[in-house]
Amino acid sequence: MFRLPMVIVYMIVALNFTLFTLLLQLDMLMFHFLIAKVIAWLLSVGAWVLAYKKRDKFVTLF
Repeated sequence: MFRLPMVIVYMIVALNFTLFTLLLQLDMLMFHFLIAKVIAWLLSVGAWVLAYKKRDKFVTLF
């Protein structure tokens, strides 16, 4: 059996949220709303907090 740390999965999702937020912050996307930037930053911070809280969880593969 292979045990995969869930922190890897959560960190991949958090990194994707962070990169999307960075592109949004640098005005490289089609929309330039301040509220969208604030929501994106909150989602990004929330994803990293969730990755930190779930760092000790494992899932068994195979």
